[in-house]
Amino acid sequence: MKPIKKILVAVGNESSLNRCLNVAIPIAKGIGASITGIYVLAPYPRNLYVALEQRWRKHEKENAEKYLEIAKEKCKENGIEFAQIIAKGQPRETLLEHEKEFDLIVLGRADWGSKLLGSVSNGVVSNSKKDVLLVK
Repeated sequence: MKPIKKILVAVGNESSLNRCLNVAIPIAKGIGASITGIYVLAPYPRNLYVALEQRWRKHEKENAEKYLEIAKEKCKENGIEFAQIIAKGQPRETLLEHEKEFDLIVLGRADWGSKLLGSVSNGVVSNSKKDVLLVK
């Protein structure tokens, strides 16, 4: 088994960030791994109203910076090396494009109250060549 030295943590919102970090930080601390947080900026807004508003991209970038700063501080408090990636694209494809640099991917599943996986988590789990830890 290959040792885990670099962990990629997908950041979607504050809830998923906290859930993922609550799992990733103890793992990283226990094995001396680093954590990289990745926030994927959507190529298009989720609905027409938001698209017409034109401020959606600025708001999304601000969220990315805010959530990654939270992750950085939590890692720093625990003595874990942290790096960040802000990428643009479809989340599933973007995570899979970045996976080659990492030994483990940690991501949350959709909070729909369903037992089904969301499209991002299903796509990553189904297509990743790396180990994936899915956090509820």
